Amino acid sequence: MSSNPNTKFGAKEVMDVTLYDMLSGNPVICFDTLKTSSISVTSEKVYARGGKGNPKIITWEINKEATLTIEDALISPKSMELISGMATKIGARTVYVRQDTEWDTTGTKPTDKGDIYPLTCSSEGVINLAFTPKETAENIKIYLRDDDCGTLVSMTDASLSTNVLTLGDAGKGATAGKKVIAYYTRETSENAQTYVITSDKFSGTYKLVGDTVIRNAETGLDEPFQVIIPNLKWTSNLELGFSAEGDPSTTSFECEIMRESGGSTMIEMIKYD
Repeated sequence: MSSNPNTKFGAKEVMDVTLYDMLSGNPVICFDTLKTSSISVTSEKVYARGGKGNPKIITWEINKEATLTIEDALISPKSMELISGMATKIGARTVYVRQDTEWDTTGTKPTDKGDIYPLTCSSEGVINLAFTPKETAENIKIYLRDDDCGTLVSMTDASLSTNVLTLGDAGKGATAGKKVIAYYTRETSENAQTYVITSDKFSGTYKLVGDTVIRNAETGLDEPFQVIIPNLKWTSNLELGFSAEGDPSTTSFECEIMRESGGSTMIEMIKYD
């Protein structure tokens, strides 16, 4: 590797970023699916002015600030924990279900048959639900498909056996042989992961190490390059995009770079063998 300070390099490859706990020094998370990673350093200027025309005479630079922005192609429970400042909760949860199609419940896991099999009430008033509801029969919400969220189907004398809902005479008379939509809740497995964002918890501060390569203009070879940020305040901002078309959503993080404790260093950049 050339030690000539006039050697020129090109920077293009994205960094792999690892965050370290400030107290223990242990690695917390590694981002190895980043799309972009960039560092910006800014400062403000103030001037002494005087004389005819009041020109600038002396310049001072103050209020130096630095930010790190990374864009991740994927999101993980760990990165959600960084944003929320709270650990992911593992355990069974109650989730809401809107069912408008038939599901195959013969296997170990219910499978949606798709839109060509709309949920239909049989001539005997039976509706086969995909999951076992938490509600009692009378608290399940049933609507005719062409009146979704309109007039509730009567649940008087309705009964529920596991996931099979049988309507009473009033409900059967309105829905027998017709397409319907069911609203209910169900219990998930114990493996459900819950990410909680609260009003009183925020993301933490970490040491960042970023690894990439820069290309030597003389040799055309890539050389290792490492960025160390001793004191990085992770962002609590989050934007998740859900779109029916276009590229998959990415997650962006903009973090504040502060000086290290007991020193003035904000960023170290190391080119090494």
